[in-house]
Amino acid sequence: MPSKPSRFFRLALSLLMLLSVTPASAASLPARRQLPATETSPRQVIEIPAESFGLPLAQDETARQYTKGSVLLREGDSLQFSVTIPAEGEYTLAFDAAASPSARTAPEGQMRVDGDFPVSDLRRVLFPIFYRNSANTFPKDRYGNDALIRQERLTRWTKSPARDVTFSQPYPLRIPLEAGEHRFDFTLTEGTLYLGSIYLETFSPYPSYASYLDAQPAPVSSGFSLTLEAEFPTYKNDTSVRPASNRDLTVTPYDTYKLLLNTLGGESWNKSGSAVYYEFEVPADGMYAVTFRALQNTRSNFTVFRRITVNGETPFEELNAFPFPYSTDWLDVPLGGETSYLLHLHQGVNTLGIETTASPYLPAIETIQQALLDINTLALEIRKLTGNQRDPYKEWVISDYIPDIEDRLNAIARNLMDDKDTLLKITGSGASPEVLTYQMAIDNLLFLAADPDKIPVYMKRFSEGPGSAAQLLGSLLLQLQSQPLALDKIIVHSPEIIIQTPSAPFSRSLAEGFKRFIHSFQPDPYQSIGAGEGELEVWVNRPRQYVDLLQVMSDETFTPQTGIRVKFSIMPDEGKLVLANAAGIQPDVALGVSTNIPYELAIRNALYDLRSFDDFDSFIRIYSPGALLSYIINDSVYAIPETQDFWVTYYRRDILESLGIPVPHTWNEVIEILPELQRYGMNYNTPLSSGAGLKGYLLTAPYLFNHGAKLYSNDGFATGLQSEEAIAAVRFMAESFTIYGMPLTTSSFYESFRYGNLPIGISNFTDYIKLMTAAPEIDGLWTIDLYPATVLPDGRQLRYATGSAQASIMFKNTDQPQEAWQFLKWWMSTETQVDFQERLILNYGREYLWNSANLEAFSRLAIPEEHRAVILEQWKWLQEPVKLPGSYMQERELSNVWNRIVFDGVNPRIALDRSIIIINREITRKMEEFGYLENGRRVKEFKIPTIETVQEWMEHAR
Repeated sequence: MPSKPSRFFRLALSLLMLLSVTPASAASLPARRQLPATETSPRQVIEIPAESFGLPLAQDETARQYTKGSVLLREGDSLQFSVTIPAEGEYTLAFDAAASPSARTAPEGQMRVDGDFPVSDLRRVLFPIFYRNSANTFPKDRYGNDALIRQERLTRWTKSPARDVTFSQPYPLRIPLEAGEHRFDFTLTEGTLYLGSIYLETFSPYPSYASYLDAQPAPVSSGFSLTLEAEFPTYKNDTSVRPASNRDLTVTPYDTYKLLLNTLGGESWNKSGSAVYYEFEVPADGMYAVTFRALQNTRSNFTVFRRITVNGETPFEELNAFPFPYSTDWLDVPLGGETSYLLHLHQGVNTLGIETTASPYLPAIETIQQALLDINTLALEIRKLTGNQRDPYKEWVISDYIPDIEDRLNAIARNLMDDKDTLLKITGSGASPEVLTYQMAIDNLLFLAADPDKIPVYMKRFSEGPGSAAQLLGSLLLQLQSQPLALDKIIVHSPEIIIQTPSAPFSRSLAEGFKRFIHSFQPDPYQSIGAGEGELEVWVNRPRQYVDLLQVMSDETFTPQTGIRVKFSIMPDEGKLVLANAAGIQPDVALGVSTNIPYELAIRNALYDLRSFDDFDSFIRIYSPGALLSYIINDSVYAIPETQDFWVTYYRRDILESLGIPVPHTWNEVIEILPELQRYGMNYNTPLSSGAGLKGYLLTAPYLFNHGAKLYSNDGFATGLQSEEAIAAVRFMAESFTIYGMPLTTSSFYESFRYGNLPIGISNFTDYIKLMTAAPEIDGLWTIDLYPATVLPDGRQLRYATGSAQASIMFKNTDQPQEAWQFLKWWMSTETQVDFQERLILNYGREYLWNSANLEAFSRLAIPEEHRAVILEQWKWLQEPVKLPGSYMQERELSNVWNRIVFDGVNPRIALDRSIIIINREITRKMEEFGYLENGRRVKEFKIPTIETVQEWMEHAR
């Protein structure tokens, strides 16, 4: 059997082939003139000016900020040049560059040298995007608490070195080059970029502090001290690094009752490469000291590191990774410890950069990567022998087939033990969770090495399961890369000034604690119920960050435009909206309501018919028609979509390419690739695999839609599951697991996708955010495609999928229906949704991607263009299951039918016949309860809405 990647081998494969992408095609340009090296320092520096690229120079405002001349590159553009290298050695690569002001995401490119990638990370060269505060002080919300300042893009030219994609290396990428001529090909693979000169420099390490100090002629400063509040950086390269509130009495500013954003970072500032920059002035050239007021209490017994730059350069080696130890209290941390480092600053404006770095942990990270590769390679060999059998009573003599298995296990454990000692030196404590995780993985390996023939029985300690050595080491990778740190202030001062923040007196601590205790009995204004006279009351089923932003935006734009004041509150419990309505304490409007709630409220006459407003039909043109179906009763609509989910195919390009497996576009093609996937311990994920509970409509209805089946009879008074199309849909839904062997349960598709167990499958927006923000080791190795189509006998291909997420509703008892409708239109308008999604990302980072149901707004979301195109195309096939009285029973019985077929082996037709009786009985009972039937006789018509119904409303709207 040829050796190919196995179920856990893909994680290590991803880490070794990190972020490989297919280059964008571009027309080839002739080689440019050769440029000799010029010595501007002890390093050899070769500058390739933009004029030599053979492209027209940019002439706009951004280009004019750069004095040497630049070109504007768009996605897919490329340029070539040749350089004569004077001597063999290692060289670094740097770019004078600025991201386009209109760029939604950070530009990326790739650089080939002589047609190849001499360093794998040259496949993805990342360029920074900078942001700054739009104001100098924090705005106040209506309760007097600080709110985040709106972030705005800063177009800034910078000399950007080519670095590894995880920013874990201590130095820029080192490219080995022989003496002579070399051809360089640069292609921009994503975004828009202004590119100036490109530099090749001979690599040399940073000088030591002693060498740096000897080279400084400036005098030591005296009598100077400047305090910078850390929560106000001049600019930064990552919007997820944000201010936070801390109630420590030594933190400034401080308020007993109000929440002040008085620190920066913490858990939001943990990603390697995230940097903040502070500009400040000093009165004269000289040597200055810097002290940080810092706190690292997030990771117990763990030391984090920051790279310190001064005016764009790392002055000396000791600042390339400066340590901040674990502490439960705020510390004054001088650069250099007891004897402060002296930094040369020039008169006027200087820039201090503080960048997260995990470089001291790089040896541990690389050891773990190699260990994972060795573990997964060995696991594949064992799996080939055992065929995945797990019989505890079957004896194996694995050592006869893999004679060196004991040596290999011991070698992996030995490397980890050596590396654990290195980690102990950094953390200084054997009680850190990271060291303990290391030891647990080592113990697993030593246990297996003691008796290798038992490995087939103990694969869960080796390569499979949550406690296996492979899983422990995989989780440790993310832990070592996470470097959280909070800063209160930064003091630039003369070295003779000792910075020591006094602790708060006990009496003050006691008094402040007592005042806050008394204040805690006051009602939380963000969760208080009730609005002022003439004020619109809106409950929001979302965390406080969203509510704060909504309140700020409404106060800034909606109220000034309309004169309508709005009070937002965090919804206590959406499950109690029915009770709130019965008690007469319901709001005027509720946002973020789960998709199953509007129908339950509407059928009980609790919601306002939004279609009664004259402009409703024209307003809903911003939506996918199928998104409204579950909110319609007859010709009335009782909710509008707010956010929208999507179900698409996720796949690992690296794994499928290595196996030679094409991306399937239909279910028939999925079935064709399953044997090859399963041959190597992999599989295909379906939504039905998620969880072991009820398989709801969101998971089961697409099978019926795509087989051409109807959920109900034409009049809505009976189920539609008795049709041949429905039986075929249910049969395929079950046979996917009973015959084709798709996984019955997937505890986490995100984890399985990262590790390569499930290199392809269907999932939704939740996993999309996780993969975009928390899977750096496979960044660039995965993408998405459309939901697989079902091919019908007549040749039609249907790929309907559900997509409901949250909705907005208006309660019928509101005394301000026109004002509430005005608010809903403002809230879901393209302008507001775009503003909201941009502010979320700018204030909180990409973890807060907003999947607006407004198609126009979503089309402007800052995600890769290829992903956005797939999602918008899939939303053309969005179809929500219609709800009617008693439909919950059909939803439940569809799940029961699946369980009976898959687990009990019942024939699909027999299983359905039993459920049809139950469903029809419940529909009849509910139709009588809500007045559609009387003594079994129809007294009122019930209309089943369709996509065509909604489309007709849109087309005929005024």
